[in-house]
Formats: sequence, structure tokens, C-alpha cells
Amino acid sequence: MKTLNENTLNEVRKFNISYQKEHGLTPSYRVIMNELGLGSLATVRRYVLELEKQGLISRDEVGSIVPLPQLMKSGFTLTPLIGSIACGLPNMAEEEYEETYALPKGIFGTGELFMLHATGNSMIEAGIMPGDLLVIRRQDTAEDGEIVVALIDNDATLKRLYHRDGKIVLHPENRRMKDIVVDACNVQGVLVSCIKQFT
Repeated sequence: MKTLNENTLNEVRKFNISYQKEHGLTPSYRVIMNELGLGSLATVRRYVLELEKQGLISRDEVGSIVPLPQLMKSGFTLTPLIGSIACGLPNMAEEEYEETYALPKGIFGTGELFMLHATGNSMIEAGIMPGDLLVIRRQDTAEDGEIVVALIDNDATLKRLYHRDGKIVLHPENRRMKDIVVDACNVQGVLVSCIKQFT
């Protein structure tokens, strides 16, 4: 196996630090690859693993780089961005880990959090637009009126939940759309916050 370049190893280490300070999140392997001109994601992974071995980088259970310890001391929660959620008709639920963010507990609260990209326009009257980042607290119950990630026959959607006449009503915040009425659904989490993306 080709020996790792010490200069490149140091560049990866320094880039991880500077990227987190500038953006408040850890760089993905693809960002590192593109920024430093490395040949492949596999090459990036070799350097990250070596830095982890040296105790200079930590990774979480899915292999993403963990934010710097100084970020965590201030009361942050590690929050993975794991794909998209339909704010419209339900879509197939797939978790694809992209990046890990350090979210301040003072703003987003505690508990197990995860993030999703919003797609579709069924929740626009609640201020949720396509491209927004949704912060979700993972839990399997919700009160009437809360906005939830609901799983229906393995399809996931974001809607406001109500219990009516023994049924579950998943209500879109778009007057042009109809309620989804089901006998049962699995609540995957409750919306904590919506982070706007201005691009």
C-alpha cells in the first residue's frame, strides 16, 4: 500500500480545523477531496483513518468526522444530516448520512436530534420551503398540532399530526392540498426547528 504523504496528512488536519471554525460543521470526505485535490474518497478515508489513529480526529459510528472538542464543551449536540423528507406526498424513507453538525443545546434543546432537507411544498404555510434544513427530535409519540416525521407503509412525510375519531390525520400546511387520513402511522420524530437556506 502506498505510503501516506506527511504534508498531505497535515493539510487534511489543518483543513478540518479551519473548515469547522468557518462553517460550524465538519467537512465531508468529498469536500476534503475537492479542496485538497485528492484523487478519490478512498484516499481521503485513508488520511482520516490515519489522523484518527494518531488521536487528531475522531469519527462517529457512521464514519463522519466528529466536531472539535472545544465546540462540544459549550453545550452542543452532534446532529447528523441524513437525507431528505417529502413535504408533499410521502416518499421512500432512506437515511443517507451526509454531514454532522454541532447544534447549540440552548437553541435546539436536548435529546437525539437529526436533520433532513425539506422537499415539496405541502408545508409552505408553516414557513417550510424546499431546501430548508429541518431539525428533528427523534421520538415515537407526538401531541396534536405538532409537526412530525410520519412513516406510512415505509414512506416518510412531514405533516402536522392530529387524532380525530379514531383516525390519524396528517395535515399539510398548504390550503391547496388535502389531509392524509390513516388508521395508523409510525412517528419518527417531532420538528424542533427549520433552518432557512438563502442561496
